[in-house]
Amino acid sequence: MGSGPDELGAAMLTWRALAVQAESGHLEIPEGVAFQCDKVCAEYTLHLELMLEKTKWLVDVDAFGTLPSAQQLGRKFKRLADGEERSAAVAIRQHIEVVQLMRSVFRRYFVETEELDRSVGARIGGVGAGLGE
Repeated sequence: MGSGPDELGAAMLTWRALAVQAESGHLEIPEGVAFQCDKVCAEYTLHLELMLEKTKWLVDVDAFGTLPSAQQLGRKFKRLADGEERSAAVAIRQHIEVVQLMRSVFRRYFVETEELDRSVGARIGGVGAGLGE
């Protein structure tokens, strides 16, 4: 996955298209593969969330000294670390969003399978109960 805004945007579009294909039945992912991919996505999301938390502590503005130019430089680096625009924190949040979209595509396969198993089990249990009467 790229790290620039264009690459992240392209990744979002790609995974949204895959989600539509999966929903319409045009994309098939084996349940075991989907489960493993979901697991990796969950682990990577956790890793990214830990990195996001660390961006708050990347820069200590006071460590730049007391000169006005040093304080200005410190604030600039602080904005690059965890500011609201074009910062490391923003990029990490965008990566998390892409990984969560990926995960939603993978989870569809084994969640659907679990629901189908429960539904079939309930019907079989109902038939069995009916035969026992």
